Amino acid sequence: MIKTQFTLYLENRPGALFGVTCSLAEARINIEGLSVVGGEDTSLAQLVTSDTQATQDILKASNVAFSTAEVAVLSMPNQAGALTRGLARLAKAGVNIGYIYGTCSEQSETGPCTMVISAPDLVAVEDAWDV
Repeated sequence: MIKTQFTLYLENRPGALFGVTCSLAEARINIEGLSVVGGEDTSLAQLVTSDTQATQDILKASNVAFSTAEVAVLSMPNQAGALTRGLARLAKAGVNIGYIYGTCSEQSETGPCTMVISAPDLVAVEDAWDV
């Protein structure tokens, strides 16, 4: 599924991300994917949510600097080699990955993992990804 990802430019200080997540939680918006990289002064938080428009409205109202990009949000089984199989299919299809992040539940060996993938051709990512 192709979804909108928000990249937030947050001050690297305690509570900066917490403030954003509180606002989203109060609006009953689910965070479906999250990756945070800290820099010296600024942290980049990439997140995918259940409601793109409401998230955008909240971020604007909160004066949070952000940008958006489309990403592919895909499932794969929670098993050794699944990611490698998916990446092999993308490589064979000639897909160049910009970045990828994901998570799996430890509670299920077979339950799905969720991967968020950025690439120039997201339709090609969806077409090739079959793990």
